[in-house]
Amino acid sequence: MLKYDPEDDPNPAKWLALDETERIAIVRHYHRKIRAELPSVDAHAAAHAIVENQLAEGLPEAKSALERLLGEGLDRHESIHAIASVLMAHIWNLANRPQSPGDPHAPYLAELNNLTAESWRRSG
Repeated sequence: MLKYDPEDDPNPAKWLALDETERIAIVRHYHRKIRAELPSVDAHAAAHAIVENQLAEGLPEAKSALERLLGEGLDRHESIHAIASVLMAHIWNLANRPQSPGDPHAPYLAELNNLTAESWRRSG
């Protein structure tokens, strides 16, 4: 796999067979090719790669969120961005806020379950 297009589901086995740096590099290449104006193409590519990893690994909450967002009218690329926005907020919270006992990722999974196209549009 040498190409990435966020509108197409990558083959999970081929995606996961890539080294993480290769995944990020092909996502970065895609965004440079389309001349996306981003504060940090590297951070953006890493977030895309993490979401694609979760989808390829079959994380139920990520897969359900993607299906829901697509059904609500977002295209796949926008849906990846919506999921990534929840992911990045979760990472920020892990690093900057006191954590409750229990699974530190439970809030992220709950946010994915509540993510809608409408909530994504309102956030941006």
